[in-house]
Amino acid sequence: MQSRGRAATIRSAFHWALVALALYACGDTSRAPQTAAEAYIWGYPLVVTIRTLQTFARLIPLNQLTWQTALSGPDSRLVVAPNRDTLYAVAPMDLRGEPYALTVPEIGDRYYAFEMIGAYTDVFAYVGTRATGGRAGTWVITPPGWSGTLPAGAARLESPTPQFFLLGRFLVDGDADVANVLALRGQVRLEPLSSLTGTAPAPEPPPLGAPAGTPQDIASAGIHFFDELGDDLAIDPPSDPAQQAILGRYVSLGVGPGRHPSVEQTDPAVQAALAAGVADGDRMIAQASDSPNGEVDGWRVNLHLGRYGDDALLRAVTARVGWGANVAEEAIYALSQRDADGRAYTGTRRYALHFPPGGLPPVDAFWSLTLYGPDRFFVANSIGRYAIGDRTPGLTMNPDGSLDIYLQHDPPTGHESNWLPAPEGAFLLILRLYLPRPEVIDGRYAYPPVRAAS
Repeated sequence: MQSRGRAATIRSAFHWALVALALYACGDTSRAPQTAAEAYIWGYPLVVTIRTLQTFARLIPLNQLTWQTALSGPDSRLVVAPNRDTLYAVAPMDLRGEPYALTVPEIGDRYYAFEMIGAYTDVFAYVGTRATGGRAGTWVITPPGWSGTLPAGAARLESPTPQFFLLGRFLVDGDADVANVLALRGQVRLEPLSSLTGTAPAPEPPPLGAPAGTPQDIASAGIHFFDELGDDLAIDPPSDPAQQAILGRYVSLGVGPGRHPSVEQTDPAVQAALAAGVADGDRMIAQASDSPNGEVDGWRVNLHLGRYGDDALLRAVTARVGWGANVAEEAIYALSQRDADGRAYTGTRRYALHFPPGGLPPVDAFWSLTLYGPDRFFVANSIGRYAIGDRTPGLTMNPDGSLDIYLQHDPPTGHESNWLPAPEGAFLLILRLYLPRPEVIDGRYAYPPVRAAS
């Protein structure tokens, strides 16, 4: 019920934007700022994704897998809400040259997933434990509309956009297990299709260029956001007819592939509407991100991440606070920004999360509780612990099979093994459930409340 209520709230907000758009299209130019706000919300995920690709491509090679060699820590600030459970293998991808083939060995003794995220943040394919049974194989990832011959035995995965992000996650049982994951590097290959077919390689795609800003600070671009969106749309137009139709509604504002309304639009009223749309649209995304609507016992859960359809606001919210989120079958993320009494978390209080007997998260892979600062990055602490989960060494269960996790700034006397350190100020929590069981996916699982000490 949590996710259904949240989704309904978000869809209602986007419906309001569509109503505003219809009024504007009928000639009510006073609605132009609302239309611009809708255009901002619609285009926000694409701009976040391309800035993320551009940021990574300045640090690692394009169309090549780069493996994380240590678990994420406070210095990991490229993508919001990193985890402490897996090592990442990442590749910013651009298929304007030719398709690419991902080859993996059989991996049956460790959870892993290669998630493929289109430019609009929809997850279009997986290779891994759940999706492909951990079997060995070759998967050829093709751009939209590609026609050609695949190597014998290879499967095709079609990306909805020429540019996308390949994000691999490999479960790690602590720092001592990192070397075992890195041993897989020589067995996982990402290579151009021409290297498998023996044909002449295609020309390299043009450079991605420098990002106009960070993926976490989009609105500061002001009206130039729409110029950036126009450049991104010229490379990655929507392939879905419904999304193409929505994009067509913004033409009157000068928004579209290759368009730069900051210089092309000479009507001061339209310029003002576009500037207001950025501010208003960003405010709507922020409000939806922080709203308590749909929370149950302080937890907010959404089962529609990774597949957004026409839910533009949910897509934008996810791009803002959890870019790269998995679909529910792969992982569910329960977010808590407030305790069971509705008060925002702060390190000036002490909290406990109590899992009753038989109430641990039901998963087929792993679960973990991660603590972040308000910017959704780790905050350094004295013991270097940023998450607690089913693989935490020394975690102490109660005699009845229940589990208590202590969330506070100072060590809890006598319970240090179950301590998740909090900063002195504000923080939030994400409970990750990988390969959740049916009772999680259908909403039957009850997330335990976090309670402040009296």
